[in-house]
Amino acid sequence: MLKFNIKKTFNDEKSFHFKGDLNLPSGVCTIFGDSGAGKTTLLRCLMGLESFDGEVYFSHQEWCSSEKFVKIEKREIGAVFQEPRLFPHLNVKQNLKLAVAKVGKSPFTIDSLAKQLGFEDLLKHRVTQLSGGQKQRIAIARALLTNPQLLMMDEPLSSLDESSKKLLLPFIKRVSLQIPVIYITHSIKELFYLSDNMILINNGEVEAIGEPQNLFLNSKLSLAKFAHEGLVLNVLAKEFYEEDGLIEVMLKGKVEGQTLFISAEDTPKANKMQVRINSRDVIISLKPIVGSSLLNCLSAEVVSFSQKENQSMILTLKVDLQYIYARITLRSFNNLKLSVGSQVYAHVKTMSILN
Repeated sequence: MLKFNIKKTFNDEKSFHFKGDLNLPSGVCTIFGDSGAGKTTLLRCLMGLESFDGEVYFSHQEWCSSEKFVKIEKREIGAVFQEPRLFPHLNVKQNLKLAVAKVGKSPFTIDSLAKQLGFEDLLKHRVTQLSGGQKQRIAIARALLTNPQLLMMDEPLSSLDESSKKLLLPFIKRVSLQIPVIYITHSIKELFYLSDNMILINNGEVEAIGEPQNLFLNSKLSLAKFAHEGLVLNVLAKEFYEEDGLIEVMLKGKVEGQTLFISAEDTPKANKMQVRINSRDVIISLKPIVGSSLLNCLSAEVVSFSQKENQSMILTLKVDLQYIYARITLRSFNNLKLSVGSQVYAHVKTMSILN
């Protein structure tokens, strides 16, 4: 459980008021919002790095109130920032031993984390010899070695290359099964991949808290401007066609769902998958399109729509028990005479696998 009511005003009179109450037994809670909305300020207040008026409670512990303030080192928090903040005069192992010395016991060891994070051969290297991605792996390992009850991460992968992200994102997801994680991100892909819940920050306030997919479907929230990024479908892998480089997947639901074909290089490692469909990659028709290169066609229902400034329309489509967005022109919307309840065919040009 994390409960907070935070009022923070800076010298330039810019003020923030964050209020929230969420269940956080495990998993990842992302903090998402525009630049300058207050994401890092909220995280620093939760950590105890910023003074403010209000209160913070975590797992029935009183961290901050009018009568009490617990310093960050007493909150058992593992912190990872955009910059690794390692000691440059020490080698990797010496940096990590400093974290081990702070606690008696930890479910993690230097050797086990070095193996999982791929830095076994770097333990004797000085920090100045490491790349940005390598330094951040060490920073994450250091945070875990302190045996935290909560891991807080401020855009830890923002400056890393794709290969580092491919290693670290699944690792963070696995760690969150043992330790709850609060994670700031600007990346829609990271948000959907990691999040069990998200805190949406807008103009210095908590606008909403909930599951990402549900919040993205709420056209009244500031997330509406990200509609072109698309939504996520939960699917089950059925078969891998090596000769075609395609995975056949089925939409997850109470009954056997519709199927899609996704480009892939090898057999999926897990049966359950998530795929993201960009709203610009969906073509709407009243009948299935035949005689084309389009491979995926989903039967769908228009459940809502909204008009954007550039004379385009965002359609919310119900596909079996799930939802996707489609972005079409206003002229196409009128020509097809679409309305809420219209039965359509959504032809998907491309999609990306999140996990």
